[in-house]
Amino acid sequence: MPAMKKSRFLEISSQLDLPFLETNRELIQKIFETLNLSFRLTKNSNQRFIDLGSGNGQILIFCALNYCIKSFGIEINLDLIKEAKMYIKLLKKQKMYQRKLFRKIKFIHGDFYEIDMRDFDFIYIYSLPTMQKYLKHAFLTVKNKSIIISYKYPLNGFESFLKLEYELRSEFIDQIISTFFYEKY
Repeated sequence: MPAMKKSRFLEISSQLDLPFLETNRELIQKIFETLNLSFRLTKNSNQRFIDLGSGNGQILIFCALNYCIKSFGIEINLDLIKEAKMYIKLLKKQKMYQRKLFRKIKFIHGDFYEIDMRDFDFIYIYSLPTMQKYLKHAFLTVKNKSIIISYKYPLNGFESFLKLEYELRSEFIDQIISTFFYEKY
C-alpha cells in the first residue's frame, strides 16, 4: 500500500477506534490546580506536558498559557490540528497573553501509540477503556516520577509500573466525572 494511502487508512481507523472526545472545559482548571498543588507542576519551569490525542488542543493551550511550560499535543487528525491553530490565532488577536507563550505550544501530527514519552513530566489522556491495552509499550517509555492524567476512565492493567495517587471527583448536573492521577515508578 502506498505511504499516503496507508497513512490515511491509519488516520481513519484511529478515529473510528478512538473518536475525538472533548474534556469538560470546567474541569480543566481543576485538573491543573491538582497538578500544581499535589504533583509538582511548576509555573515557568522546564517541565514538559503532552496531551495524547490532543484533539482541538484545549488542554495543551491551557497548560502553556497558564503554566508557561512547553506543551505538546499529538493528534492524528489534521483537521483537529487546524482547528486548534485557528483558535490559537484568535487568542493571539485578543492579546490577552504574552506572544512568547504561544511558542510553548507544539502540535505533532502522528499516532500516540508510537510515541516515546521519556521527555515528558506530565502525560494527559482521554481514552476509552477498550483502547488502553494498546498503550502499555508507550507508557513503559515514561520516565519515573512522571504523572499520567487519565480523564474519565481509570487505567487498568498497568499496576506493575503505574500507581494511582489521586482521584479527582467532580459533580456535574447528575453525574460524577473522575480524573485519575498516576505516578510512574
